[in-house]
Amino acid sequence: MWRLLRLICDNAAPMDVHRQTCQNCGSRALHNILVREPGHRSVVFVGCTTCEKLVARYGLETYYHHGKGLESYLRSIQGSVESGRRVLSEFEATQQEAVDGYERVVKALRAQGKEP
Repeated sequence: MWRLLRLICDNAAPMDVHRQTCQNCGSRALHNILVREPGHRSVVFVGCTTCEKLVARYGLETYYHHGKGLESYLRSIQGSVESGRRVLSEFEATQQEAVDGYERVVKALRAQGKEP
């Protein structure tokens, strides 16, 4: 997925990167609530910790929690495992793409004079 995103970004207009802000009160004090239901894609609800309003909802195709390892990644693919080696290889690629993507986004934010 990150490879596709990188290809699109490299061949399109400059990347649009911003920090999420509450539309209700303008706060950047936000929290994420991850919901995983069997048979459904994962969803993240972003809530404001200041005014407690919903800020955004994101549907995720895949998800893993960086630092929690393979177990977190396996939860995101819920039963679509074909080969242990293939899953491990895909996880390692996903992990590296996430780190690279995050570093790229942080760099873009700083280039815009924004704090990551």
